[in-house]
Amino acid sequence: MGDVIELADGRCFGLARYGAVDGDPVLALHGAPASRIMFDVADGPAKKLGLTLYCPDRPGYGLTPKEDAPSLEARVRDLELIADALSLNQFSVLGVSGGGPYAVALAARLGDRVRGLGLVSPLGPVAQFEKARKSGHIGKEHDRLSRGHRIFFLDLPKISSVLAVQAGISARVFKAAPHLFARLFALSLSKSDRKVLQQPHVQESLIDMTLEALRQGVVGGLADLEVFSKPWPVKFEAITAPAILWQGTADRIVPAAVSVWLSGLIPNCRLERLEDCGHFWVYDHIEEVLGGLAGISRSASAGADAAD
Repeated sequence: MGDVIELADGRCFGLARYGAVDGDPVLALHGAPASRIMFDVADGPAKKLGLTLYCPDRPGYGLTPKEDAPSLEARVRDLELIADALSLNQFSVLGVSGGGPYAVALAARLGDRVRGLGLVSPLGPVAQFEKARKSGHIGKEHDRLSRGHRIFFLDLPKISSVLAVQAGISARVFKAAPHLFARLFALSLSKSDRKVLQQPHVQESLIDMTLEALRQGVVGGLADLEVFSKPWPVKFEAITAPAILWQGTADRIVPAAVSVWLSGLIPNCRLERLEDCGHFWVYDHIEEVLGGLAGISRSASAGADAAD
């Protein structure tokens, strides 16, 4: 739980490892607000599938110091340095929820070095989606952003002082009564998500990862929102890894329409549309997700070996 990895430039990042001791490597990127220990529930399934999950804390979360000017580009460079420090020549990438933007950008940056890309309930490029919708470049099959999503992901980050106060109050309430906070939070979710969160092991996992995420306060979450509110400087066509994107239709945390749109931007991406499933579907299906990612990654590796 308390591992730290030092990069070539001397900076340190919190890092957790789960799964097989020497399995096929997966760089697993947590949500927001969350932390490296988010993937504790994946330990058993990863061992069964022969996968090793490397799970870093983003800046401001857990054991990783905050950064002064957060950007998608800078964080992706950090992830590349983490992969270098771990001697991961080729690996898969898994991005869950708020880890999605970083997973996509890393796959675009590293090209063939990434063997497979898995995205679970990912936050998509909200700013680009909204711009494309307003200009008429998005078809009727995509819903518009809800008012709540537009305020949270696009408007609030522009008034950082107000957002910081709200986030600070929420964090203090959560730390004072995490189980009560978790129960109240569940009331705002879909029926399917409430059912998932009623499970004691899920509640404990969410509480533990969030408490660790708040080790340094709310700086990690605020930095993520700043990144999320901006257009992604990503060349989607540079992604060569096969990809799977799982998205529930009853997800109220991320804009599902943007996630679906994202699947169309990524070459060779299979969309798994999960009818009546919510944001936390993955807790009951982590083995399915890891198995799907392992399948496309190993197929890609076999294809590359045959071509050589």
